[in-house]
Amino acid sequence: MTDPARPNAVDHPLSGAPLRPWPRSAEDERRELDHRLANSLQLAADFLIFEHMRVTDPKARAALIATAERLSAVGQMHRFIAAHRQVKGVDMEAFLKELAGLITDSSGLECQVDAEPVSVSGEVAEMLAIAVNELAMNAAKHAYPWGDRGPLRIACHRRGTGLEIIVADDGEGLSKAFAARKSHGLGMTIVEAIVRQLHGQLVAVTDHGARFTITIPLASAAASTAGPGSRSFAPPEPPR
Repeated sequence: MTDPARPNAVDHPLSGAPLRPWPRSAEDERRELDHRLANSLQLAADFLIFEHMRVTDPKARAALIATAERLSAVGQMHRFIAAHRQVKGVDMEAFLKELAGLITDSSGLECQVDAEPVSVSGEVAEMLAIAVNELAMNAAKHAYPWGDRGPLRIACHRRGTGLEIIVADDGEGLSKAFAARKSHGLGMTIVEAIVRQLHGQLVAVTDHGARFTITIPLASAAASTAGPGSRSFAPPEPPR
């Protein structure tokens, strides 16, 4: 607005004059935070990819690329959750179908989803999506002969007082080293940490391929379970 005492003056955002903020709803603020977080994760992934080009050690290069891919995937999942989040939570049926499309595009696996419309909190949905994505990447690397891309089945159903998520392939099944817990890499460590945080159980068996079943209490799925300092990828302490 023009000041009669200063006909040629123009207000500027940095002039020191207080700006009247536009009224924003809580939903608008949440969308903005979701957008910024997803962008920050993608930026961090880009930094890692740039750094990998400066590193000569093959193991370090592989680790940087794997970490960048995980950060990028988490950012994409966060965008999906922001789009699917509703008042009552995230609809896992719609969410997993969209996630399956992302997995198919990135890995070539033929994803099939069998899920019912059960709602979970946004944080739990993101954690489960990370676990499903890690298991899918594990199938892409180990289930089928090099260059082949077979089916991957993702299921999500209520089971009594729990929520059951299954990720299964038609590959060669689990190795003896895996059964003996001698070959668990970062991906499985992440999956196991997520299951522990959700107070759930993880069962891995060979049944016409590898099949991973995650079961969590519906009470954990309905609300956030993370408390201060509760996130950790460290293995659980052995019983005393």
